[in-house]
Amino acid sequence: MDLVIVLAAVGAAVVGAAGPEVLRRIPEPPVPDDDKLPYAVLAELRLVQPGLAVVAAAMAALVAWRIDTPELVPVWVVLTGVGAWLAFVDWHTRLLPYAIVAPLYVVTLALVALGALLLGDVDVLVHALVANVVVYVVFRLFHWFGHRFFGGAFGYGDVRLSGVLGLALGALGASEVFVGMYGGFVLGAVFGVVLSRLRIVDAKGFAFGPYMVVGAVVGAAFGPAFYR
Repeated sequence: MDLVIVLAAVGAAVVGAAGPEVLRRIPEPPVPDDDKLPYAVLAELRLVQPGLAVVAAAMAALVAWRIDTPELVPVWVVLTGVGAWLAFVDWHTRLLPYAIVAPLYVVTLALVALGALLLGDVDVLVHALVANVVVYVVFRLFHWFGHRFFGGAFGYGDVRLSGVLGLALGALGASEVFVGMYGGFVLGAVFGVVLSRLRIVDAKGFAFGPYMVVGAVVGAAFGPAFYR
């Protein structure tokens, strides 16, 4: 199992380190925003490549250390590596690029299906798909409610990402889904208040993506512990 943890950390670090190259290549949003930093500029920020590699490696190692199904570790290698990119981009732009989230969904689904095949348990895939739908619908309702009553405080990029996270967490179990997705809200609420009080972020428009990614990792690693 120690080898699995090391391989997961190394694999996620490689994926995370590829983030700047991806950011140099993805298209900008179709609606121009003069206040948004271009993705290519983000890719050139100081220490971004090693930073993404270290963060991705730490998250993947934590999940690999805690879960009992090494067949599903590749899901989290990719998810933590790309999740580090998305958290970084969202923090700086308050956008989660569709050009990254859409391929991530396809790869995550393929790796979950492969994990189910290796485990010989089709329920792993079924549970992942059910969680994907349920989490997406819940976040879609939050998105509608936010736009209807709070002027769009919840972005649609968060809705897309929620489906991917629900898919990966659902393959592990219901407790992982609940803790992972609810944990994102708790982290966002706590740190959002603290950082807004420190005037680091805008309380009405801070990035939620980083908290979703970290919450999912916490759910994957520690979800079952909350139900023992």
